[in-house]
Amino acid sequence: MGESALLVFSFFMQASIGIMLFMTLGKILHADQEFKKAAYLAAGLSIIGVIASLAHLGKPLAALNSLLNVGSSWLSREILFSGVFMGIAVLYALVQYLKVENQGIKAALRWAGSGIGLIAVFSMAKLYSTASVPVWQGANTFADFYGTTLAVGALLFLALSFKELQGKDKKIIGLIVLAAVVIQAAVAVPYGINLSLGGSAAHASAEILNGLSVAVGLKWLLVLGGAGFLLWPTLQQEAKSATGMIYLAGIALVCGQFIGRYIFYAAMVVTNIGLI
Repeated sequence: MGESALLVFSFFMQASIGIMLFMTLGKILHADQEFKKAAYLAAGLSIIGVIASLAHLGKPLAALNSLLNVGSSWLSREILFSGVFMGIAVLYALVQYLKVENQGIKAALRWAGSGIGLIAVFSMAKLYSTASVPVWQGANTFADFYGTTLAVGALLFLALSFKELQGKDKKIIGLIVLAAVVIQAAVAVPYGINLSLGGSAAHASAEILNGLSVAVGLKWLLVLGGAGFLLWPTLQQEAKSATGMIYLAGIALVCGQFIGRYIFYAAMVVTNIGLI
């Protein structure tokens, strides 16, 4: 599949944005915690995502040229907001590493990163949902992208910050992960069933999905199973007895979401020349 760079970009960037969102929530609940590991991972994932995006464009300068169309192009907005988010995430990680004591600066970076990140995810979803690819059109793309952002971001934050969180926080995060993937499934399943009722391109995408039925089934088994399995350790009080379960559930859910993103690109059939 020729869209591997886009797969890495969208998945890693959304995971990074999700981590930033839950770091912001974590600091609201626990002002005395720093969540440094989560900050470092968010920065690292965002850098990998942007590098993958540039690799897809072929020429880094092409990204700069595309910014000239911010007023009319969702691709330009995606590049702009993703790049700005990466800058904020890296700066926040640097502030944490240098042990800057100014809490106002840290709070400003967290909130700015969360806000810009949510806009970046919207720009990604809008770009794909307005493309001439029927399988990407509609609410399913928004549910998939925001679901991945919340579920993967929350899970990675939980895995890295388990000892810094209290029991009730872990339960809340576990329920958020489960709710995110249930909503993904509630939107995706009927959408996939009705896809074959569309035009020739939509029907071709439905045929591709039928051919990938094993991968589709595995995706939902890992995603829903991982999210459900995550609830058990988040209800435990002892970190030592629950950390291993968190990692196991996390591996299952992240693998499932990654398979889902592969299917998202693999099912692409355009109705005309060009994606937009």
